[in-house]
Amino acid sequence: MSETKVILNSANDLLLLGDAIRSVPLKDIAQASLKGLRRQESDLDLYAFLFTDAIHRFEPQEFELEISCTILPELVGFLEKIQSELQSNALSFFFVENLTILLKLADVLQKLVEYLAERAEQCQLLRSLVIFPEYLLRCYTIVRKNYVTMAQEAEGLEAMKSLYAACKKLLVAFLELLYPRDACPGRGSYFRAMDHDEEYGYLEKVCTLLGSVANEISPIDSLLASDVWKTVVKLCTEHVDQLIARRRTACIGEIVTILNSGINASFSDLRTKNEPTKQSTITLKLNAFFLRVVLKLLSLVKQHVDVSVYTPIISTVLEVKACLHAKTLCTELAAGVEQYLHIGYMAIVENSFRTEAFAKAFSQYKCRTAQEIHSYYTLTMHIVTQIVTNANDSALLSLYCIRANLLQRVCVLLKRSDSLLFENPSLYKQLVVHCSALVLIGVRLKDRAAQKTIEETLVRMILHEEHYHTALLGIDLWSVFVRYHSPKLMHSYFIFWKAVNDRFSIFTTRPTQVYVRQLLRNLFVFLPVAHKERLLDAFPISDGKNDRLWAAVGPLPNEIDEGRRRQFTAGLEKRLIQCVKMLQLTPGNVKAFYETLGLFSIAGATTKLVDPSVKTFWNAALNWDAIMKTTPTSCIFDCLERSATVSSANSMLNIKNAPSIGDARPFIKYQVGKLLLKADSLTDVSNWLEVLLRDKNAFVKAFSFHLLSKLKDNHSPSVLQLLNKQPHLQSQLARWHSNASVKLPTIKPRANGTITSVAHRCARKVDRTRDAQSTGGLTQAINNQIDELFPDDDDDLDDVDMFADNSSQTKKRKFEPTSSEQRGGEGDVPVTKCLRDLQSATDQLERLVPSANQRLQSSQKGQLKRIIAALTKVLDS
Repeated sequence: MSETKVILNSANDLLLLGDAIRSVPLKDIAQASLKGLRRQESDLDLYAFLFTDAIHRFEPQEFELEISCTILPELVGFLEKIQSELQSNALSFFFVENLTILLKLADVLQKLVEYLAERAEQCQLLRSLVIFPEYLLRCYTIVRKNYVTMAQEAEGLEAMKSLYAACKKLLVAFLELLYPRDACPGRGSYFRAMDHDEEYGYLEKVCTLLGSVANEISPIDSLLASDVWKTVVKLCTEHVDQLIARRRTACIGEIVTILNSGINASFSDLRTKNEPTKQSTITLKLNAFFLRVVLKLLSLVKQHVDVSVYTPIISTVLEVKACLHAKTLCTELAAGVEQYLHIGYMAIVENSFRTEAFAKAFSQYKCRTAQEIHSYYTLTMHIVTQIVTNANDSALLSLYCIRANLLQRVCVLLKRSDSLLFENPSLYKQLVVHCSALVLIGVRLKDRAAQKTIEETLVRMILHEEHYHTALLGIDLWSVFVRYHSPKLMHSYFIFWKAVNDRFSIFTTRPTQVYVRQLLRNLFVFLPVAHKERLLDAFPISDGKNDRLWAAVGPLPNEIDEGRRRQFTAGLEKRLIQCVKMLQLTPGNVKAFYETLGLFSIAGATTKLVDPSVKTFWNAALNWDAIMKTTPTSCIFDCLERSATVSSANSMLNIKNAPSIGDARPFIKYQVGKLLLKADSLTDVSNWLEVLLRDKNAFVKAFSFHLLSKLKDNHSPSVLQLLNKQPHLQSQLARWHSNASVKLPTIKPRANGTITSVAHRCARKVDRTRDAQSTGGLTQAINNQIDELFPDDDDDLDDVDMFADNSSQTKKRKFEPTSSEQRGGEGDVPVTKCLRDLQSATDQLERLVPSANQRLQSSQKGQLKRIIAALTKVLDS
């Protein structure tokens, strides 16, 4: 009997063929189906016919290749259309109708997954798998977004419940197909025999889509979401070796990013609600499990993770830290976030910080807010702690000291950290210690590249940045850096900075000049006495080219041989006398004037040893009206304040010079005010005060009243006369005393005569009664601080097995408290730590039980039990 050729005019003809469809070529079926779907002749009935009826009449792999690969993408487009309609017409008449279509599709896909399961042992139809997570992702998104909206619509709510139940049944069946729970030994996952990259592409897509599905159902069904992630981890674990070999690990990074975004969204929701409910605890525990999943996935491809994967993780870590530091959450919720989120993320950091990708992502991370910068500093200090603990790991040291250059990143952020550092002074001290540790660890590498990187970073902090905290940290780090080098290299660094200082004027005006001079002074403090004496020989005071050096270094310390100091002072006096004589002969000699001024800067408090004729320098006929408006005027006043006698100051404070102060800069007015306090009782300072009291600048005006008060207390005749002549000043002064919330401190003259524009702990405090031995104590203090903050501790993480019964959930490690102030005495002796823990627990008990008559809630009872257990543990230790 001859076969009758079947003619297909439309897709509807396929539905009438029945068993005769066996004689139709698969290509013709696919072409007719595709044409019908695109012309919208048929959709749901055609999908049902193809994947519940026709599929059984053909060889599975041929049917998949010809039909599934062609029609299933059309089904995805159909799902997109329905989802779009539901989002734009959520309350329309078509809402329930569209959900009904999705329910019918669920029935079709349920039968399809059963068909795949029946033939799983014979063949794996990998191309057909992607449709299931595509469908589930859209349905769960619809249910989650519209559940609250349709809560009052009985028909719509019932349809959504039915759809959710159908999706759950389909998802469970799909997970069982992918990785059966009770698989026989060697059975493994559905992806058993994969030989081509295309097949691995289907594995990647299925896992990625399942991750998105899990994120959607996490707020709805936490247990089911956990099952999805377990399946994803099993699939990734089984095939990770091949993924690495084929360089296809990007999908695991994408899965981690999807999961982290879900955790971040959940955390944002918790912060918004800020309620310590049972549901919030469940959510936090679920997120703790998700973080273990992240840790497991990152551990699988540790060295093959892209930088972009770590960036969102770092962002969420910083958000968690910022939230805990700001203390915006209620106490119980904050404790939960610390226990379940913060610890989990810190475990990920400790597992990842040795990798190139994490170090690069962290060093390149761009903080957006001040709170985020604070968290970044805290995390930086934690990483430095780990680096110090692993000081013998040269690869790790090279990573953060050379390639990632963590120190440079801290320097960049300092420009935006002024408010943080002013509000929290201890933060700067912590940064100094940790950055010092990073520098010292880099020195231990004994690698020229590391040495060069550190040197370039430290030089850049001083020279290329005029930002105060950046330069101050640079000065501190240089002071630590040179102490751990040989005296020869320290001397070379000093010569380098001397050459830099020689390029600037002897009169400091720009911030960079101030920073260089302060650094040069600090380096001189640390030099051995023999090297200091070599510098005196190499750069004698008799040569004017060396004035910049000795103006920066300041008076010689007592540790230098007394004969050398006398020789230095004699040479200084000789040049001063020569310069003054030159000025007397040629009053208009500008070069001689500024040379004299520079010598006064070098002399400082030693000018009392100079011949009295030199004092006439300040009595020269200087045009003070022009000086007040000149840029280097502040240097002249600085020399007056430091080295001039009372008579010299009185010569400047002549009544005729008073009007000139009105047009001067506020800083000059401030310097003149300090000279008013040095004037003798016979000098009339009332004219100067009158001008300053009328000043419109708020600072100058406040400082003027401060001066008026001090001079009144000193019983200055001219000031008392001024107050009697102008009684309103007396009442204004009384009102200033009552209203001033912050009084200016008493102005004290400098003891050593050095220019200290940058107040710094390394500046030498000269004691004339005993020899200065400053370097040893400072070095020991730095060593003690570093040893205290970085004790040796085992930082190895236990292997996280998320599927074992005795998982690490029962053994949690407190990686780092929420703030540096809460860091529980890592370097304390056991007794001190024990007492601190007891005190902390006592404080918690006081807050928990405010009165004996109040009944405890269930959550409080649990917290009380934990405190008692902690107390018992501390007492036993």
